[in-house]
Amino acid sequence: MPKITIDGRTVEVEAGTNLVEAGHRVGVQIPHYCYHPRLSVVGQCRMCLVKIEGMPTLQTACTTQVMKDGMEVMVDHPEVAEAQQGIMEFLLINHPLDCPICDQAGECGLQDYSFKHGQAFSRFQYDEKRTYPGRERIPLGPNVVLNMNRCIQCTRCIRFTEEISGTGELGFFQRGARAEIGVFPGKVLDNELSTCVVDVCPVGALTSTKFRFAERVWYLDKKPSICTGCDVGCNITLEHRRGAIKRLKPRFNADVNDYWMCDH
Repeated sequence: MPKITIDGRTVEVEAGTNLVEAGHRVGVQIPHYCYHPRLSVVGQCRMCLVKIEGMPTLQTACTTQVMKDGMEVMVDHPEVAEAQQGIMEFLLINHPLDCPICDQAGECGLQDYSFKHGQAFSRFQYDEKRTYPGRERIPLGPNVVLNMNRCIQCTRCIRFTEEISGTGELGFFQRGARAEIGVFPGKVLDNELSTCVVDVCPVGALTSTKFRFAERVWYLDKKPSICTGCDVGCNITLEHRRGAIKRLKPRFNADVNDYWMCDH
């Protein structure tokens, strides 16, 4: 297996492993939004840019595979930091500053990365942000609500319905700066795994109708458990406060339920 170096740490990985996964194995976090280990790789958000010795430009870690020995990857590098700050600035140009009332606050990838990889100012000089009038609190189905103003268009939810649930309810509509997520005409997001799109959404664009505004996540106590709804025995995380169960979330187990859990 090829050996590579990531920020001075050497790791041996299988040929074909992408750099996001390789970094994870040696404890180097490469920030990303669109990448998910079980979804197709699209290299869309550009947050995972890294510097690779011998390459003239920065490369996306999610689309770069380890194929040979000796690759030297730099994540903690001034050129990478500058690129990440630029990407965060672009993502936040049109994103509403509504963290105090957003149900995703406390576990939001955009919130976390803006503090770690962003900057405290914006060069955007216009008072008017791009918004989606009438596209807030839109029920996509019985279990999922969309707030399009918070979407960063990572397409995780679209790829999930196409590749994992196989139902294909979600898609991109319009083009360019007006592109938006939605369900196809005549369809609703109502499959057995529909709430998983809330789990894969890295921001507050998709929220669960059953947990929406039920509790702030930093107040929850989290315990590993097993779902008893059927004989599959999905690994779950039971989240509770003061004796009341507030939320159940899937817990990764590649041999049982992978990253997913059914709505039931």
